[in-house]
Amino acid sequence: MTARALPVVAGTLTALAITGCVTTTAPRPRVVNQTTDAGPPAPDSPEARVELGNRLMEQGRLDAALAEFGLALEDNPDLVEAHLGMGKIYHKREQNEIALRIFSRATAVAPDNAEAHYNVGLMSQLLGRLNEAIAAYLRSLVLEPDDPAANRDLATAYVQVGRPDYAVSYARKATQLEPDNQAAWFNLAAVYNLLGDYQEALRCYRVATELGPLDDPVLLGLADTHIKLGNFQRAANTLESVIRTRPTATAYERLGYAQFKRRDFGESLRNYRKAVELNPEESSAHNGIGAVLVTYYIQGGRRDRAQLEEALNAWRQSLRIRPDQPRIVDLLTRYQRPG
Repeated sequence: MTARALPVVAGTLTALAITGCVTTTAPRPRVVNQTTDAGPPAPDSPEARVELGNRLMEQGRLDAALAEFGLALEDNPDLVEAHLGMGKIYHKREQNEIALRIFSRATAVAPDNAEAHYNVGLMSQLLGRLNEAIAAYLRSLVLEPDDPAANRDLATAYVQVGRPDYAVSYARKATQLEPDNQAAWFNLAAVYNLLGDYQEALRCYRVATELGPLDDPVLLGLADTHIKLGNFQRAANTLESVIRTRPTATAYERLGYAQFKRRDFGESLRNYRKAVELNPEESSAHNGIGAVLVTYYIQGGRRDRAQLEEALNAWRQSLRIRPDQPRIVDLLTRYQRPG
């Protein structure tokens, strides 16, 4: 099962919350509604074609698999396993709109099939139709309450619509159902971060760390948790490890902030500038540059007007990128006054 990161980002002059949630990007490889008859299905029966289609799909022979599923549906249009197989192939081809229509047909022919509802939710989520995804995941969980993937992905969908309070019970249950699933712990940590329960978030990150290496979005979330808890050196150490493997503007900006809080203003300014070099649209880095330069200006007895002007220009640039920053507007108003 593969996974992708779904970052949730919010930033101001003094704080940037980054949490990484993951959701599956492939339908679950499970088979439901199997018959209990003894012996293999009859040759050329719809059920035999579905079995062959699944084997071909596993071998990567998607066209041949699609043909077998199609022939199965010609003989039995209500064979849910054939609908599910076709939907998975179109998803593999990143044709998620078609996959969604096929999985929806599967729910119509088999309303009690949890996998079909789950896949409707997954395709809807990948297409950005989050309310539809949530509704489909909930239908799946009514039928199969202990499905870890549905619990985890429903939690992610709730995070995406800004309801971490709804997400937490599902994210927590996903870790209970699969305590060795690292992605489930990532999600729970992200939800606790958004709820402001940073100690619990840190605990979840620690569990996830024991299960394997962390990818960059998750490490950014871990660093942000350390920042919220005031562990600025630990945050800096984490961010430096991210930068060594894959330097990004976000990582440099967060490192600049951690160093600013440690009062290492020179390194902070250097990393804020590096963030802007990598991404001139990184508004939080422009805010950081302004904060460091104003700190220098105040420490120098407010004599170096060039430092102040550069700080003001950095904040103006940030507002051009992201106008809705009342705190930056307030800082500009305050420091633009004469004297």
